[in-house]
Amino acid sequence: MANFSTSTFTFKFNSELIAYSFLAIFLAAIPLSKAVSSIAEVLLIISWFIGFSDASIRQRRFETFKSAGFLFYFPALMVMYFIGLSYTSDMQEGWSEINMKHYFFTLPIVVGSLRMTRDQLRWLFLGFALANVLVAVSVFYISATENIFLKGTPKIPSAFEQRPRASLFLCFSIFIFAEYLFSKWRELSNEARTTLFIFSGMVLTALVLLKGRIGQLGFVMLTPAFLLLYLRHTRQRSGIWLGAALGSVVIGGLMYLSFEGVRQPFDEALNELRESQQGYPSSEPTYSSIGQRIAFYQEYFPLLRENMWLGVGTGDLIQAGKPLFEDQQYNIPFNKPHNQYLETAVKFGLLGLVFFMAMWYLSLRNVYPGLRKLAYLFNLLLFVSMISDSTLGTQAGITFFMGFNALFLVRPDEPLLVQSDYPQTTSFSRKNQPQLN
Repeated sequence: MANFSTSTFTFKFNSELIAYSFLAIFLAAIPLSKAVSSIAEVLLIISWFIGFSDASIRQRRFETFKSAGFLFYFPALMVMYFIGLSYTSDMQEGWSEINMKHYFFTLPIVVGSLRMTRDQLRWLFLGFALANVLVAVSVFYISATENIFLKGTPKIPSAFEQRPRASLFLCFSIFIFAEYLFSKWRELSNEARTTLFIFSGMVLTALVLLKGRIGQLGFVMLTPAFLLLYLRHTRQRSGIWLGAALGSVVIGGLMYLSFEGVRQPFDEALNELRESQQGYPSSEPTYSSIGQRIAFYQEYFPLLRENMWLGVGTGDLIQAGKPLFEDQQYNIPFNKPHNQYLETAVKFGLLGLVFFMAMWYLSLRNVYPGLRKLAYLFNLLLFVSMISDSTLGTQAGITFFMGFNALFLVRPDEPLLVQSDYPQTTSFSRKNQPQLN
């Protein structure tokens, strides 16, 4: 008779594992559902607070906060928002703005102090990329059926309805897959490699069909940057950057010549720019995204000059901005600047803009070394997107920006199932940190 083991495993509640699960849902839901992402964030924070009831978790987190001061760079931005509230007239809008920007405070502190392995950390990135494969399938279906109702509304969002952000999500997903293929190539089976190549191709095809200019431009810029960061190259820096510039031109030219989904949005942008300089002789500027942006910049720069150092305050952008559009020569309705740097400067002045850029820069200097290259690619993509969009002015944009910048600050523990190649430590020193592999 066969012998069966009678031993059993004792289940132990682990609040950090539960918090990790909600974090995975939060990140995967960013391109899929604002509602699910918001609910997952609330449950993540609740689970994180529960962890303080355990003495060992509480002690480790306090040690983390003492040794990892870089977790507080982004939260420091909230000080700027509260200072701006002190000279705001529209307090309701000011508090609404602070509520939207709470991600600056919560995500670095919560995510940065969670305990996770390198394997778990990598799966958070892959989970986001896999969610965008589902987005790609929806783009294929909508493009094939040409059903305008499936393109969504503000209340029923789709990739087409939030095109700028969706194009950023798709673009970054390509490089998540590429980084995983590059770092794990020898360990992956042919089946896994084929699957990842197919998924990357699906996401890239969706990016072309979506006609998202910013994501396409990001792909053209980040591909040479990826090759320079991940492949061995000569130490001659002038040759490196010249090669990157030529690579971007070649990739961009090939995409433009090969795909109508690339030509159309950029041709439209060029025509809109030309017409905006000629007084719109043949089209309505209300329907011109480039023309509207130029009008926004023209209207907001005088407001910035009047409030150059401290801005108008956290909540007064709408109150101060609406009168600027009352006599707009093309009757373009009021809107926010559609430039994150200009919007930040209008609200908090040049001092606030410098403070925002400094905190961003200091955080980027302290990313986990194993993720440094991917962090550079991500933040380059976001830096470019903010030139033509108020990326942090939407829930999808700020959750994307802060979700991943918080992940880049995590210092993971040992891998789950592989032998360690570095000693376990609670120190947050940047020396001798391994690559994420």
